[in-house]
Amino acid sequence: MWWWNGPHPMWGMWWIFPFIGFAFFIVMLFVISRFFRGGVGFCSPGRSDEIEDLKREIRDLKDEVAKLRRKE
Repeated sequence: MWWWNGPHPMWGMWWIFPFIGFAFFIVMLFVISRFFRGGVGFCSPGRSDEIEDLKREIRDLKDEVAKLRRKE
Protein backbone atom coordinates (compact mmCIF):
# COMPACT_ATOMS: atom_id res chain seq x y z
CA MET A 1 0.00 0.00 0.00
CA TRP A 2 1.26 3.42 -0.82
CA TRP A 3 -0.11 4.93 2.43
CA TRP A 4 2.78 3.72 4.55
CA ASN A 5 5.63 3.97 2.03
CA GLY A 6 6.30 7.63 1.58
CA PRO A 7 4.47 10.91 1.34
CA HIS A 8 0.75 10.45 1.61
CA PRO A 9 -2.19 12.64 2.61
CA MET A 10 -2.69 10.95 6.01
CA TRP A 11 0.60 12.00 7.69
CA GLY A 12 -1.02 14.54 9.97
CA MET A 13 -4.00 12.35 10.79
CA TRP A 14 -2.28 9.26 12.25
CA TRP A 15 -3.73 9.98 15.71
CA ILE A 16 -7.37 9.68 14.65
CA PHE A 17 -7.43 5.87 14.46
CA PRO A 18 -6.15 5.25 18.01
CA PHE A 19 -8.44 8.04 19.24
CA ILE A 20 -11.52 6.40 17.67
CA GLY A 21 -10.52 3.03 19.13
CA PHE A 22 -9.95 4.51 22.59
CA ALA A 23 -13.30 6.37 22.48
CA PHE A 24 -15.07 3.15 21.46
CA PHE A 25 -13.36 1.29 24.31
CA ILE A 26 -14.45 3.91 26.87
CA VAL A 27 -18.05 3.86 25.60
CA MET A 28 -18.17 0.06 25.80
CA LEU A 29 -16.81 0.12 29.37
CA PHE A 30 -19.52 2.60 30.31
CA VAL A 31 -22.26 0.47 28.73
CA ILE A 32 -21.00 -2.71 30.40
CA SER A 33 -20.72 -1.02 33.80
CA ARG A 34 -24.29 0.31 33.51
CA PHE A 35 -25.53 -3.13 32.56
CA PHE A 36 -23.84 -4.93 35.46
CA ARG A 37 -24.42 -2.21 38.05
CA GLY A 38 -28.18 -1.94 37.76
CA GLY A 39 -29.22 -4.47 35.19
CA VAL A 40 -30.50 -1.58 33.13
CA GLY A 41 -29.45 -0.73 29.60
CA PHE A 42 -30.03 2.34 27.50
CA CYS A 43 -33.28 1.08 26.01
CA SER A 44 -35.12 0.74 29.31
CA PRO A 45 -33.88 3.30 31.85
CA GLY A 46 -36.71 2.81 34.37
CA ARG A 47 -37.26 -0.89 34.03
CA SER A 48 -37.08 -1.87 37.70
CA ASP A 49 -39.74 0.71 38.63
CA GLU A 50 -42.02 -0.50 35.87
CA ILE A 51 -41.73 -4.08 37.06
CA GLU A 52 -42.69 -3.08 40.59
CA ASP A 53 -45.65 -1.08 39.23
CA LEU A 54 -46.83 -4.06 37.19
CA LYS A 55 -46.55 -6.40 40.17
CA ARG A 56 -48.59 -3.97 42.28
CA GLU A 57 -51.20 -3.66 39.54
CA ILE A 58 -51.48 -7.46 39.20
CA ARG A 59 -51.90 -7.76 42.97
CA ASP A 60 -54.66 -5.12 42.92
CA LEU A 61 -56.44 -6.89 40.06
CA LYS A 62 -56.30 -10.21 41.91
CA ASP A 63 -57.83 -8.51 44.95
CA GLU A 64 -60.63 -7.06 42.82
CA VAL A 65 -61.34 -10.44 41.25
CA ALA A 66 -61.47 -12.03 44.71
CA LYS A 67 -63.93 -9.33 45.90
CA LEU A 68 -66.16 -9.87 42.87
CA ARG A 69 -66.18 -13.63 43.45
CA ARG A 70 -67.17 -13.14 47.09
CA LYS A 71 -70.12 -10.95 46.07
CA GLU A 72 -71.59 -13.69 43.88
